[in-house]
Amino acid sequence: MTDATIKTRSLPGATRDFSRAFEDLERFGYAIVEGALSPDRVATLRARVVEQAHGEDAQGVGFHDGKANQRIWMLPNKGRIFRDLMLDPLVDTFMGALLGRDFLLSSLTANIARPGGVPMYLHTDQGYVDFWTPKPLVANVAWMLDDFTEANGGTRLVPGSHLNTERVDHALADTVAAEGPAGAALIFDGRLTHGTGANLTASEERHAILSYHCRPFVRQQENYYLGLDPELRRTERGVFLRRLGYWIWAGLGRTNEPGEKGALAPLTAPIGPLDAAGRPIIEA
Repeated sequence: MTDATIKTRSLPGATRDFSRAFEDLERFGYAIVEGALSPDRVATLRARVVEQAHGEDAQGVGFHDGKANQRIWMLPNKGRIFRDLMLDPLVDTFMGALLGRDFLLSSLTANIARPGGVPMYLHTDQGYVDFWTPKPLVANVAWMLDDFTEANGGTRLVPGSHLNTERVDHALADTVAAEGPAGAALIFDGRLTHGTGANLTASEERHAILSYHCRPFVRQQENYYLGLDPELRRTERGVFLRRLGYWIWAGLGRTNEPGEKGALAPLTAPIGPLDAAGRPIIEA
């Protein structure tokens, strides 16, 4: 797709109409849903992201993508406000449609694009799959905590690239910026070519939360079995833990026989080596 072609097409704009959003997803590989977050919720989430970013820098553990951009990983550990966001009905509506109702959270992160950043390399979120798939295996929601503009680094997208069966490479000239007001959600197919834009403003920071989701048989980007705070494993809501994969699905994730069902829990008495009489074998 050429730059001229992009400019002559009617590309998705922010909409509150879910039917239109689903049409945009099918045709272009992305949709922008306006009003996904209330102004109060935007302000609270943004303040928490900013606070966490400063706190991680203060402890010397802040992650900076180049000199300008900062990313915050493993948000489920960093506040109930982030965990609650993953139970928002919009997630179920769109990720359920794209990935099936038993989809998992693959990662939950924040991205702060500051002035002076450079464009991220163009990629697809299921680029680790070495063939095109007729349906997405993963999909993303970028929750806009500021207005997204071309100037402040709005995500660069190649419209329609999710239907690129040959998986050809694209150049920055093939992209358009996702633009929308704070509180909007940019929803996109995991096969879509995209990348963070460059923030070309003098002083404007652009904050976003990125929730990356996958089908239940796909390995997650963040390992919640090892990385989730053990206290949250004990106290969090079952519906949230299930979204992280703490559940046996179609025989996957079990610790015993194939028909095992229910929530995952560490084995307290695993069956070890036995002799023919059922007595434990002590191995050297």
